[in-house]
Amino acid sequence: MASRPNILFVLVDQLGARWLPIHGQVQVSTPHLESFAAESTVFERAISTSPVCTPYRGCLLSGMYPSQTGIRQNGQAFPNDTPSLADHLTAAGYATHYVGKWHLSGAPQENRWVPPEKRAGFQHFIGWESHHVDHHAGLIWRDDPNGPKEMPGHETDALTDIALNQLEQAARARNPFFMVLSYQAPHPPCSPPREFLDLYRGQDLLTEANADAAAWYDMPHWNANYDAATFRQLYFGEISQLDAAFGRLLSGLDELGLRENTLVLFTSDHGEMAGAHGLFGKGLMFEESLHVPLIARAPSHACRHRTSQLAATIDLMPTLLDYAGVDRPLTAEGISLRAQIEGGTADEDRIMISEFQNFCATAQSWKLETKDRSLLPAALYHIGDDPSELENRLHDPDCAGIQSILQSALTRWHNRIVANVAAEPTELTS
Repeated sequence: MASRPNILFVLVDQLGARWLPIHGQVQVSTPHLESFAAESTVFERAISTSPVCTPYRGCLLSGMYPSQTGIRQNGQAFPNDTPSLADHLTAAGYATHYVGKWHLSGAPQENRWVPPEKRAGFQHFIGWESHHVDHHAGLIWRDDPNGPKEMPGHETDALTDIALNQLEQAARARNPFFMVLSYQAPHPPCSPPREFLDLYRGQDLLTEANADAAAWYDMPHWNANYDAATFRQLYFGEISQLDAAFGRLLSGLDELGLRENTLVLFTSDHGEMAGAHGLFGKGLMFEESLHVPLIARAPSHACRHRTSQLAATIDLMPTLLDYAGVDRPLTAEGISLRAQIEGGTADEDRIMISEFQNFCATAQSWKLETKDRSLLPAALYHIGDDPSELENRLHDPDCAGIQSILQSALTRWHNRIVANVAAEPTELTS
């Protein structure tokens, strides 16, 4: 492997690991993602440090927790005084590219241009702020605030075309590139092309123990009003369409001769409840919202395996900087996952903290959630025995030991990260 590989970071929006065959969902069709996983490292337990759009993106680019950056809600901007992942890689000689949904330039949250000073240091930027409600009517900007381009057809396909064009240009450059391709799919409301929607017609898609067939998805400002079965048909259709687009992206990478010197990482910012526990959306600490896919294919590396290494959003900056040969900044909170990507031993004792409207301490098989943004415990689940999170074992005396371990880890984290931080607004916008 060359000392400084290219990096292609594929970020999809609102795709929970729970809904993928590589994590046991047998009804969803994702052949390209499965083929990619078969030649890559699959993290069996990757969680979002903050399972909502803007805070996740703040974590990704800063390597810090939302309480440290102040990016705790949707609609906030990346702070200009915080060095970003793009800043570090640009300084190391990388050409940095961003393509797609941004959601980090502040208000208003809408389909609009992102000015250069709000792009967190990315040199090449083709995208939009947020909120393509109609996936067939997306607009995208380069450097002209008055010159948006319509993305023909479904934006997932159009965005893939743009990314392939950018990859072709990046391949001709002398220096390595770092490219983030940020899809909005499968963020609802979903509108997959018919060929993908038809994959799920006539099937019972509500088979999990916590699925609520009576749940109703009602988003008037998105013109979305339908039952859980219809929601899943639409959502799964967009996942399959995204899979086809990802397959086309990988083929393009091969055709450009970039495979052997490009680290490819596929992940999501957070999941989607999709009717589990009668709920929709994200921002919750249930597995459907918190557990995300994380698949990494190292350049020129034959390692193909699944790792039990517990990983989180804050690990992504240190990992990418490690591959680029860049020292991690002192402010970065996570660890490099490079050793695990290349077949190293997992740290089975690791505990990770997530935050949004409440806190969550996650271990290999256990999860402790708090009431609101306090340290008061609200729920304790054994994910291994109870993947649907139907049995709250908070008051089970047999679980006192693990509860104490998780509570102690959460308290230490809270005292170091959250204490004395000013309160932020708590409104959640999609």
